[in-house]
Amino acid sequence: MTGFFLRLADLLELHGDTSDAAALRRVARDPAAADRLDARSRLRAEEIEQGRGEGLLCAAERELPRDFQRLLQTGLLAPADLVVLHRQLGILTTGDLALALEGHVVAHHGVPEEVAARARRALDATGDDVRLTLGRAFEAVEPLLGILQTLPAVSSASVAGSLRRIEPTVRDLRIVAATREAENLFQALDAVPQFASVRFHGPAGLTVLSGSHEVSVKTAAPEQYGAALLFHTGSREHVARLQQRADAVDVRLTGSGLVSARGVSEAPTEDAVYAQLGLAYVPAELRQGTDELEDAAQGTLPALLERRDIRGDLHMHTTFSDGRDTLEAMVAACAPLGYEYIAITDHSQSAGASRTVTADDLARQGDEIDRLQERYPAMRILKGAEVDILPDGRLDFPDAVLARLDVVLASLHDRAGHGPDRLLRRYRSAAEHPLVSALTHPANRLVGRYDGYDLDFDALFDIAVRTGTLLEVDGAPSHLDLDGSLVRRAIDAGVVLSVDSDCHHARLLDRQMQLGVGTARRGRATASHVLNTRPLGEVLRRLRSKRARIRP
Repeated sequence: MTGFFLRLADLLELHGDTSDAAALRRVARDPAAADRLDARSRLRAEEIEQGRGEGLLCAAERELPRDFQRLLQTGLLAPADLVVLHRQLGILTTGDLALALEGHVVAHHGVPEEVAARARRALDATGDDVRLTLGRAFEAVEPLLGILQTLPAVSSASVAGSLRRIEPTVRDLRIVAATREAENLFQALDAVPQFASVRFHGPAGLTVLSGSHEVSVKTAAPEQYGAALLFHTGSREHVARLQQRADAVDVRLTGSGLVSARGVSEAPTEDAVYAQLGLAYVPAELRQGTDELEDAAQGTLPALLERRDIRGDLHMHTTFSDGRDTLEAMVAACAPLGYEYIAITDHSQSAGASRTVTADDLARQGDEIDRLQERYPAMRILKGAEVDILPDGRLDFPDAVLARLDVVLASLHDRAGHGPDRLLRRYRSAAEHPLVSALTHPANRLVGRYDGYDLDFDALFDIAVRTGTLLEVDGAPSHLDLDGSLVRRAIDAGVVLSVDSDCHHARLLDRQMQLGVGTARRGRATASHVLNTRPLGEVLRRLRSKRARIRP
């Protein structure tokens, strides 16, 4: 019976019920203490005494945050181990645990080595759980973030983890909030019907169900917010390498702040943390644990592309093909974004999309664009199409049709059946066509489902430079293509990029452009590398200059 009391006490502490947990531990040590329990704890004690303790334990485990449940289900960690990890490290998710283990934070916080060893084995046993695309992850996190940013008790709040780093897929949904009222924050969220299911709360933060997804909110005092945000943003490799630098100056980077022999150093911003370690600020998208700290130490990190640098979007779809909103709705949604120009680029007939456009459709669409242009004189609406590259390298529309367009995007949508050499020949044929403006989503990957083409990308980059063809960074969450590593290689090769939304929904135009920008930033793109950061006149001159070339 003592074991039931202690195990239930551990589970209650993980729920944040520290007073009830302490009361049950007293009963485990001294059964006479049961007479001094409050009504709720006495009822629990009676159920245990009547042989219903197993049901209580199962119910308590079901109410834990999902990652706590997953760790317990491995059979390698006990509730008591989770209590130690939560008390000492503020662990709420397996991502928190991985970050702490990778960053060697465990050893600095008095966690027994045997507990840390069991935690490592349990973490390995959980495997890599279902991951979300960036689009779904933002949809889950943004409503909660918006509410936190309006609460008087919260001075700052930001997304963290792989979502902030714009990793293609996300497992842990994480927010860091600066507040001096961490214990009471859950009450404010509990009063919001949308987030009535606060699954856990405690000094380190809370977890909330947003739709069907669990979001963890890490809390920190305002003077430690920068250190907490940096720590919980990761990546694990970046934090581990930062910790190595911190060790050299007898400082510890933790989820609660910067700690030295003199106590906790103030770190209200991430800039302050990097400065204390002799480093320039490292943008979140570059925190990959590769060479970013060396560049930060030397002051050679580039000034990355910003969302505000983007002057236009050269890739979007309407109900003329497989878009979900009309041409007019897409144009109307772009106007408040401050764009100087946009291109309407619906799919040609060989794309395999649910709807495609014919040459006659493009003519009708062109007439509608002319009418809309009169209503939106401040934003140039360019006529375009996303045209499939056929197996023999020809384009899906004849030149006479393409010549009437301002922007021609050439694409491959094949998933299989063509080897890398043949795919590269098709790309070369399209790039050498004087009417092709850009090659879109060149790797043709589907995030989380298909890795994309095994191409000689260096050869593709050379082709793009030689022919003056743009390569796209596609902001659709299913593509994010070129990815960050390929962006960096393309830039080094001298390729000019376009960063586009490839959007099919008016309401997602801005978000998908942000994802495209974030993906380009992961590859160290600056505004100078991207055509659609430039004024309309320069963009048109670039597009028309290729048309003036003679096909090789």
